[in-house]
Amino acid sequence: MECMFCNVINIDSNKFYEDDLFMAIYNIRPVTRGHSLVIPKRHVNGLLSLDEEEKKNIMSFIRKTVFIALKFADAYQFDVTLQEGKDAGQSINHLHFHVIPRKADDELSKYHYWLAKSEHNLENTRTQELAAEDREKALRELRFIAKSHAAQLESL
Repeated sequence: MECMFCNVINIDSNKFYEDDLFMAIYNIRPVTRGHSLVIPKRHVNGLLSLDEEEKKNIMSFIRKTVFIALKFADAYQFDVTLQEGKDAGQSINHLHFHVIPRKADDELSKYHYWLAKSEHNLENTRTQELAAEDREKALRELRFIAKSHAAQLESL
């Protein structure tokens, strides 16, 4: 079975920012407003498999995605997480980082250890897939933010 992040038709419709090496997509099941994923364009299973150019550029791309996601969510704080391997909670076998804008009163603030692998946390942080209309609206806004702040993003 083809990797869902390598499926161009699937991924292009959810992408809101990209460069030559990476892309940012809006999570189909966001745990907070703005919850996005940073994904290498090349199929890479894990962090240790990044090539030299990807290693040099990954943090810059994550910073740009954080900037866009924070503007979208009207937030100032965030989590950046990597779940590598099934036991760590990785559900798609393609390296990806979660960028999660945070606010004091967000849904995740109820669960201090929301990333911990436990039935309690899995059940309480599970979210529904966004309706197509809501996802499209979010993607239009994210793309607009990326385009209108292009100069700022280049300086990050």
